[in-house]
Amino acid sequence: MLKQSKILVVEDEALTGMELEKKLVQWGYDVVGIVSSGEDAVEKALELEPDLILMDILLKGYMNGVEAAKIIKKNQEIPIIYLTAYSNMETFQDAKITQPQAYLIKPFDETELKFAIEIAFYCHKCQSNLRESEEHYRILAESAPDLIFVINKDLTVDYVNESSMEYLKLEKAEVLGKSVQDVFSQQFFQPHIKELKKVFGTGQSVRVKNIFQFPEGEVWLDTLLKPLKNKKGKYMLF
Repeated sequence: MLKQSKILVVEDEALTGMELEKKLVQWGYDVVGIVSSGEDAVEKALELEPDLILMDILLKGYMNGVEAAKIIKKNQEIPIIYLTAYSNMETFQDAKITQPQAYLIKPFDETELKFAIEIAFYCHKCQSNLRESEEHYRILAESAPDLIFVINKDLTVDYVNESSMEYLKLEKAEVLGKSVQDVFSQQFFQPHIKELKKVFGTGQSVRVKNIFQFPEGEVWLDTLLKPLKNKKGKYMLF
């Protein structure tokens, strides 16, 4: 039997909340609670850990739906869909900061809500898979004994792994965003500058073998300069 997705309904109108619950159950979802205040929304979200929250904005109590969503988002990555009568730009801009999956204006069509929920679950799953994949690559890079740098086209350091920091005897804050000429000795890094520019210009990998001067002495390095493309299609260096 497939596990039902859990949904928390935050709605200050009791009748509307019950209607939403009835519809959600018909669609195969598990409604884990209906609350009417922002304070209760935060408490129940942290306690029940729902898979999705349907959030009204005007609520009972001192906390509105957007304020509740901001607190929830700081503690858990739960997708949120706003269901509200507020259509003014100021409220929308404030709600947008919480990165909701959808913002539906009441009264809305039930098909519109059904599609919004399905898209919310799909997008959240894709985002979770992406974060998991990125975390795996980060762990691999941080655990590698090799020195790994990502260098931008302007020759500034965009990423560096822990092994590199051990060799350089520096903190990452002293390296990230800095020019490679400032990180490495000019004398020992100068041969790489020409090759770096060649990689950026041709998009072809280059291997460089030479001696590097580190704080604890000279080390013979076999360096692979490999081009990477970011999301905008611009080359960075690996």
